[in-house]
Parts: sequence; structure tokens; C-alpha cells
Amino acid sequence: MDAHMLQTPVPVRWRAAVSRAAREVLAARWRSTLEALDQARAEYARARRAGVIDVRALRKAAQRIYDLEQLRSVLARDLPAPR
Repeated sequence: MDAHMLQTPVPVRWRAAVSRAAREVLAARWRSTLEALDQARAEYARARRAGVIDVRALRKAAQRIYDLEQLRSVLARDLPAPR
């Protein structure tokens, strides 16, 4: 620990640590959501290109894309802008 951290009151350090951890978790969720969204879009595209279109699979893939886009918008709202 540096001298500054030793002089900072414990509640302030605790809040800073919790805030940093929350940002890291949100950033990780953001990345995993984008990866899942890319996979869902690829799955949807494969279902559309299939010789025989499975409507249930197509609907399921479309619903997954919708759900992930909703999650992405929530995360974007909650994720603080980089400083």
C-alpha cells in the first residue's frame, strides 16, 4: 500500500474498492453479452440459410437476439463511461 492509501479513511477505501469491483463485473458482463449476441446472430443467419427453414429454431434465435439486445441496453445504461 502506498502512503496515500494509508491516510485515506477506511470507508472511503472500501467504497472505492466496491465501486471498482462493480465496474469490472459490469465490463465483464458487457463483453460476454456482446460475444453471446454475436453467436446468436450467427445462429440466426445459419437458420435463415438452411435448405429447409426450421421456423421454431428461427424464432428461438430471434428471441435470443432480442433478449441479449435488451440486456446490452441495460448494461450500457449501468456501465459508467471510461475516464
